[in-house]
Amino acid sequence: MTRVLLPLLLAAALVACGKKEEAPVAYGGNAVVSAAAEATDAAGAAPQAAPKRHIAVRHALTVETAPDRLDAAWQAAQARCVEPTCELLSANLQRDSDYSPGVAQLSLRIAPGAVTGYLAALGQQGRVVSQSTEREDKTDEVIDTEARLKNLAQLRDNLRQMLDSHNAKLEELLAVQKELAATQAQLDAAAGQRLALANQTEKVRIDVELRAARSVAERSVLMPLADAWHDIGHNFMQSVAALLTFAAVALPWLLVLWLPLRWVLKRRRLRRQRRAGSDAP
Repeated sequence: MTRVLLPLLLAAALVACGKKEEAPVAYGGNAVVSAAAEATDAAGAAPQAAPKRHIAVRHALTVETAPDRLDAAWQAAQARCVEPTCELLSANLQRDSDYSPGVAQLSLRIAPGAVTGYLAALGQQGRVVSQSTEREDKTDEVIDTEARLKNLAQLRDNLRQMLDSHNAKLEELLAVQKELAATQAQLDAAAGQRLALANQTEKVRIDVELRAARSVAERSVLMPLADAWHDIGHNFMQSVAALLTFAAVALPWLLVLWLPLRWVLKRRRLRRQRRAGSDAP
């Protein structure tokens, strides 16, 4: 019976999910293979409709706003993302400093019907300096994942029927139970993958960068010189910091090594003095 079990489990995965009446489950491989062949023939005879296209759409925008409006624009962009229509993925803000203008980023997924309104609201926060759109076809991944889900679900159901058999031995039932647990784990993983694909194709991803506009003085011809001077000072201070770090790490070890070295030098000096005294007339 154990030798028959493995081909039976493999043949059970081939059973089509579209079958309305299931053949009785037996531990003989011929019954399951025959049922799988009949289901495959029936599925092949059915007309195949054109698959629905699953497209993942992504918009990327860069919006330039007034420096004193950056924080408010960032907060407003997050406030317009309300579940379940919109899902906020990430948001971060770096405020203006003496050496760099402020910048904020956020990423979200939003229902296709709300994209136009959301992009229009972003345009009201400042000047859109760049915008791009990317489209990626995920149809093959979705079809493969859905087919895998159907096969795994059918295999799980067949294994559950095998567990209800009353003429199986204990070792066979344990093997079926182990296979059932592995199949359920694969089914859960495939369901999670299908959910992730649905999130990518049924909603539109929008990546936004909000940055503070620079003043006319900052955009002057002298700005590259100021940036270069800033970089020189920054690199010099980094070198000083690295030197101090090395000194702090090396100084204790130098002290540890100097003590025995000093003792050795002192012993050699004493030997020379004694030797010089013994050689004197």
